[in-house]
Order: sequence, then structure tokens, then C-alpha cells
Amino acid sequence: MDDMTLTPNQLRAARGLLNMSQDKLAQAAKVAVTSIRQFELGVTTNLQQKTEAALLAFLGQWIDFIGTRGVALREGDYLVLEGENAIPQMFEDIDARMRGNKTAEVLFLCGEPCLTSPDLAPHCEELGKAGITHRTICHNDEAQSPLFRCAPASHAPLALQAVYGTNVAQMVGPDRILLVRSAMLADGLRQTFEMLWNGLPALRADGEEDDAVAEKPRRRRAQL
Repeated sequence: MDDMTLTPNQLRAARGLLNMSQDKLAQAAKVAVTSIRQFELGVTTNLQQKTEAALLAFLGQWIDFIGTRGVALREGDYLVLEGENAIPQMFEDIDARMRGNKTAEVLFLCGEPCLTSPDLAPHCEELGKAGITHRTICHNDEAQSPLFRCAPASHAPLALQAVYGTNVAQMVGPDRILLVRSAMLADGLRQTFEMLWNGLPALRADGEEDDAVAEKPRRRRAQL
């Protein structure tokens, strides 16, 4: 890594894989955020040696830099689940990593398949039996539970995603799920989930919106 030169595209791609803003990366790597901004914009063509070394040392904990062509998550930090058992295997991983944690909570985003479907609902029931709570944002406006909030059709379609502990599971294709072990990525997605959750109306058990709770999120959503 000492002999490599970081490119603007690689820096942007690495931040994308880790879901890090320029400000967060600068703070974590202890470099000036203006150096990152100017480099990614092409204002400067080369980083100072000290800045580049700091960025490579920090990002290199999770990212492999492939020459000047691209980036990839380091082996061991991710796992691909494939086939018809991909979703059951995802829930097995959630159970294995969260069972016994009294404060365990799983955050789900789901469009199709949805956790309310007959195929997935039993998996969520098993999580509850294991003492693992969850909250879900989906497109199903018939979900009759305060643990669900419905994203309107105007939102982009939600791919199945789960955030649990320091892990992220993301459906990337039919019967294909990417598991990523990254506290940084999980924390970033958890913050995004909470922002979206707080901007959506709460549901009562009868499936109707709680007007007192829903009015405020509607106003907030208009500002997002």
C-alpha cells in the first residue's frame, strides 16, 4: 500500500462502500476535509503525502485498493448468500449474532419481499421468541403494528435490508444477499433509518395512523 497512489474515483468509491461523508472521513482519518473535497472535485490532482498516507491507513482497515482501477471490501468483512436459502440464512445470521443481547434490535427496510409476507413473517416471529426486537419500514400500508411504518409509493422502491449490531444485510439481486461486517456502515445506515422512521406516520394496532404522532412527521418529511 505504501507505493500506491489514491485516485479521486477510488476515494469516492471507498466512502460509498463505507457510507461515510467527506466530513466523517476527514474526522476519522484526522485530515482536512477541504483536502478531500478539492481532491474529489479535481481542484487538486494530488494529495499531500501525509494526507494520502493517513487516508490509505484508515480506509485500508476495510477496503482493498485495486491498482488505480477500483476498490473492494476486504475479504473476511463480507459474505455473499446465494440461492433459495439466502433469506433464511440471513435470519440465521441475525439470530446467531443478536441472541442473548437484551438490547438487541434489528432494523429492516423491505419492499419486495416484505416481512409481512407469509414467507417472511415466521422468521420475524422467531426473532421475537428469541427476545430480539425489530422495527420495519416497508411499503405495506396494511401492516397493523406499531413496529412497522409505511413508506409511501412516492418513495423509491425499498430493497430488503437489515441492520443489526455491526452488520448489514443487503439484497443485491434475486436470491442474493450481501452481508457486510462493518460498524461504520451499520452506524451510518442506522442513522438513515432513524431519520426516515421519524419522518413517517406511526400506526396503531388497528392499522390507522395515530393523528397526534402523524401530523408532526408529515411536516418534517416536507423538509427532508
